[in-house]
Amino acid sequence: MRVAIHQPDLLPWSGFWFKMVNSDAFVLAVHDQLQKHWVQRRVMMRETWVTLPLVGKPHLVPINTVEVKDGWQDHLVDSIRGRYVGARHWKARGGEILDRISSVQGSNLAQINIALIEHVRDMLGITTRLIVPDPPEHAGLERVLEVLQAVGATSYLSGTGARDYIKDEGQRRFDDLGIELVWSDHLKTTGDSIVTVFMDYDDPMEVVAARAQNGT
Repeated sequence: MRVAIHQPDLLPWSGFWFKMVNSDAFVLAVHDQLQKHWVQRRVMMRETWVTLPLVGKPHLVPINTVEVKDGWQDHLVDSIRGRYVGARHWKARGGEILDRISSVQGSNLAQINIALIEHVRDMLGITTRLIVPDPPEHAGLERVLEVLQAVGATSYLSGTGARDYIKDEGQRRFDDLGIELVWSDHLKTTGDSIVTVFMDYDDPMEVVAARAQNGT
């Protein structure tokens, strides 16, 4: 069983969905530490950031303990409308995206992002199973391996950014556990949110599924 692991980011870019569509199960790492100024709470749209305002100043805490200020739905809806109202596919898809965002309730950052991820997964027609794991005991690479073993993974699809900490020693740990390590070969059409893909491209799944090798 091929598994990918990713933090529950806010309406993330196409590479996130590439890993999902090419996996049998997709683990949402809600227990990872919040990266305060990164993509769990903000997303690039039209090459500018859209940021969810948080309650207080959370620091060095798990993502699933972070709260978002009331009114985040209106903020996100207004931000999307302002950036995409003239886009090619706004009339056909914009209303559905805004309605789905407005339907999400609650103030927990992880739960909000997971709900939005589920909506986008449905819109893209992806059927990969989503898993929210139990709190892991380890950190770093050992945490990844712990989660993979817990869900019964035989193969792990990783983003290429993980090469910096997996290295040769990490590869040996995967080999020892009998878990195949596979690197994502997603073709980066845009680093913007998946919303940009819905708004600008006739076939969003063609962008999501694009590979950097073999021209497919």
